[in-house]
Amino acid sequence: MIQKLRISNFALIQDLELDLNDGFTVLTGETGSGKSILLNAFSLLLGERAHSSLVGAYGKKAIVEATIDALPSDKIFFELNNLDFEKTIIVRREIVKDGKSRAFINDSPVGLNTLKAFSSKKLMVHSQYNTFELKSKNTQLELYDLLSGNEEKVNEFIALFDAFQEHKEALSSLKRKLEKSNKDNDYNQFLREEIEALNLDEVNYNELEGELFKLENADDIRSILNQTAQFTEENGIYASVKEYIFRLEKLGAKDKTLTEILDRLYNLENDISYIASESSYYTDSMENDPERKIHVVKLWDEYNRLLLKHNLSNQLDLVELLSNLSDEQDNLDALKSLITRSEKEFVLLSNKLIDFAEKLHESRERARQRIADQLKSELEKLKLPETKFDFEIIKSELKRTGITDLSMVFSANKGYKMIGIENAASGGELSRLMLALLKIISEEKKMPTILFDEIDSGVSGDVADKIGLLLKQMGIQSQLIVISHLPQVASKAGSHLVVEKRDVEALTRTFVRVLNEKERIHEVARLMSGSDITKAALSNAKSLMN
Repeated sequence: MIQKLRISNFALIQDLELDLNDGFTVLTGETGSGKSILLNAFSLLLGERAHSSLVGAYGKKAIVEATIDALPSDKIFFELNNLDFEKTIIVRREIVKDGKSRAFINDSPVGLNTLKAFSSKKLMVHSQYNTFELKSKNTQLELYDLLSGNEEKVNEFIALFDAFQEHKEALSSLKRKLEKSNKDNDYNQFLREEIEALNLDEVNYNELEGELFKLENADDIRSILNQTAQFTEENGIYASVKEYIFRLEKLGAKDKTLTEILDRLYNLENDISYIASESSYYTDSMENDPERKIHVVKLWDEYNRLLLKHNLSNQLDLVELLSNLSDEQDNLDALKSLITRSEKEFVLLSNKLIDFAEKLHESRERARQRIADQLKSELEKLKLPETKFDFEIIKSELKRTGITDLSMVFSANKGYKMIGIENAASGGELSRLMLALLKIISEEKKMPTILFDEIDSGVSGDVADKIGLLLKQMGIQSQLIVISHLPQVASKAGSHLVVEKRDVEALTRTFVRVLNEKERIHEVARLMSGSDITKAALSNAKSLMN
């Protein structure tokens, strides 16, 4: 249970420190006095979203802190989350004005998920809005799963369903990618075939350029080389050089310069001889092949066209592009293999999910009669003796909560057919039904602390008295804090807190104080007659208190 609640700079509360009793505690106060502030404070301890508007005028941050009795079973949670375990546990939320918040357990910072996991086993908060949510089919199924003990199974199923949906979306994404890749691959295949036609592994396009030059300029080359081949003929250049050499040798030149000239003439003689010989050989090797010329021109033009098309510079660039296009084909093959494996996993996951959903549905059906009987019993205590109540459970298509569609059907009056509670139950009947549900849930979950916000809404008179008695009974097993406007309910509490709003130094503040016996009688009388408290109201209040 919660031993102490401390609130600082939270909305209209400057500083508040409450020692909370076990059993049934009622919280009353005039409309607008600030009861909802306490409801918001408890909700924060459950990990609900924090708003910067909750930070008061007395500092830069708001603090809500609860001191809780530890149970031996809590030690496991603390070990799993690497937290220091103490006999007394302090849970705290801090909110700063920029909207950011922090959570602590025993002064160790924790994430909101960790806070929720811990606090949800210690505290249940029910607001007026939750009663209206009872008309929702989702809420009805959620409450039913709590009553039937299927909460953990449902959470496990939801995790499996989410994994299934994630896998399904991933598979769809892979298939969309494959579809696009197939379209791209058709074009890439065309590009590969274009480049492969160049035979880049066999043809050296630098050499091909030389061959093309030779074929295109064959006549001019022959003309020039035929003349250079005649260098060694009689009266040719070669003969002239030989004569100059002969004459200088005959002189027997001793001058250094003449000697160097003679050496150069020797070299020139050799070069002319080589040029003439090579020219003759080159000319003889040249063939007149028009078909080869056509082929080379076509190949060279295609080579240059592809360089220009892909904005490339040379043959190596084309080889690299062809390699990349081949890699894309390999990636496409790998993608197809991945999809095949993913489809097999999808089938296995789908079968597992359907099997789990079937078992969950069967577990829900097995609990129907027991829960319906329990609720009928509780509703009779709440002045609904002619009530007929049941659950309609049918199979539906697969969804996040399983394959179960559930509807609470209800009839409060004798002789009338049961229909959905959203159409059959009045506000007061909804409140009583919700109270009965929460009573059974709290007993099933052994919830240490429960906060009810006007769970008695829409009722009065003897029904209110019955609700008060039921709440008193719940307070035997749980620490129960109830926000109420009904004197019949307030009179049954073991302790009484009142919320008041006062102006202090030009600021409106909310205060909470514990009432003594005399003050309790006065407050119960106020709930009966309003601000003008009569002797009759005081007398009736004493009677209710007794």
